[in-house]
Amino acid sequence: MVWDQSATQGSESKKCCWEVAPYLRGRGIDLGAGYFKILPQAISVDNGDHNQTFGMSCVADLKMDATKLDLFANNSLDFVYSSHLLEHIEDYKAALKEWWRVVKSGGKLALYLPHKDYYPNVGTPGANPTHVHDFLPKDIINAMIDICDKTKFDLLECQERNNDDEYSMLLVFKKIDARHNAYFHKREKPAKSVLVCRFGAFGDLMQASVVWAGLKEQGYHVTLMTSMPGAEVISQDPNIDSIMLLDKDQIPNGDLGQFWRWQAKKYDKFVNLSESVEGTFLAMPGRVQHTWSPKARHSVMQHNYVQFQCDLAGIPRRSDVKFYATNEEKAWAKKQRSKMGEYTVVWSLAGSSVHKTWSGLDAVIAALMINYENVHVVLVGGPECVILEAGWEKEPRVHLTCGKWSIRESLAFTQVADMVIGPETGVLNAAANEDMPKILFLSHSTVENLSRDWKNTVSLYGIGTRCPGRDSDEVTACHLMHFGWDHCLKNAEQGVAQCQVDISVQSVCEFAMRFIDERLQKAA
Repeated sequence: MVWDQSATQGSESKKCCWEVAPYLRGRGIDLGAGYFKILPQAISVDNGDHNQTFGMSCVADLKMDATKLDLFANNSLDFVYSSHLLEHIEDYKAALKEWWRVVKSGGKLALYLPHKDYYPNVGTPGANPTHVHDFLPKDIINAMIDICDKTKFDLLECQERNNDDEYSMLLVFKKIDARHNAYFHKREKPAKSVLVCRFGAFGDLMQASVVWAGLKEQGYHVTLMTSMPGAEVISQDPNIDSIMLLDKDQIPNGDLGQFWRWQAKKYDKFVNLSESVEGTFLAMPGRVQHTWSPKARHSVMQHNYVQFQCDLAGIPRRSDVKFYATNEEKAWAKKQRSKMGEYTVVWSLAGSSVHKTWSGLDAVIAALMINYENVHVVLVGGPECVILEAGWEKEPRVHLTCGKWSIRESLAFTQVADMVIGPETGVLNAAANEDMPKILFLSHSTVENLSRDWKNTVSLYGIGTRCPGRDSDEVTACHLMHFGWDHCLKNAEQGVAQCQVDISVQSVCEFAMRFIDERLQKAA
């Protein structure tokens, strides 16, 4: 489109908001934001000229000159974004140099500007009287080449945007540690592409690994839209070609539909796995399903999580969940394993919700220490699990790794363990298709939901549980999402969910010892 007076004006950033959003992660600034900030988490910087020139009421987070970012240190920001600003600045190269100065290595400089071929040039009828420059993309690229002396850039996007009511261009530069500039935007486009959206915790991403594996087999170039920390566990998955990372709440929930529709247009296929488990087979507080009786929820939500995600993606049903460790991680895991006993158990202590902790840990470990001389137990979890390790500091056969090992190290080590025990966590999900025996403590999920297709797995759930989600033990799981104790019964004496207290220590000991005895007898 070539600009005319009927074109939408005054909120140019709205036109490219969903396009540029994936590049605006972390801490950054929106220069010359006016009355529309590109994303809520951005820091708006404006000198207030809109208020005087156009009679607009805008309050910036920082009122300052966009060409002098003295408040920000060198290499301190994840992104700098500006829309329709640079053309107003006389010494635009000096401004670019200042903006580039505050971008950290790996950070982005995103520029949305009127395009010389689509917008009235300086001094012509209809031109903005405060413009002092007309730009083509090559002008900005050449300016960046001039100012990037000690640093280099990778040009990620170079778009001429003249559809609908746009008359602009979008350039996104990434600061890189390299000897030469790069031009990623010139990459060859894949013949067959798919965008898969899956936000969630470690276990959610592990379950969904079957989806991109299936899509890859169908010949797709796979891009995954996800967030941290869940993305850690799939960062080395060979079935994923590209990862579009977003921060938590970077896109407001109310705007996700618009954002998804915009991004989906750029791919041949869009697979949205959002709420493929939570919200569909695990009722969310505040939604009508959460008020249903336990039997009613069970009748509707008794379906396999992984199978449903395969159906959503349009791939044949499969269950080969897989964590991919790097060669370095595998070597590290084997080295750690070599320091331990003949038989090693990985115990995942807690998951992402309050109900994913079992109370009989100490009793079972004590039984294993007493009955076996060469059995070692490795306790894994995040920093919040350190308290659950208490009491075992002086036992050399119990290894306390919570808050010390990363999630990837824990999963890599799990692959060389002899047995895995724990609740519905990412560790257990990652081990689902591994051959070693597993003891799984179910809480809000059933065997059909979660572990139906897992290899060599004993799935235990509370017997006789009476709680808000199961009533008088009417069903084997509540099928509820829990974000606290509001709808989950906390056992006052043991401090964990009642459904977990109702999984007996005796049953866990019996299965664990059976697995150990079978392995040791074979070795003998």
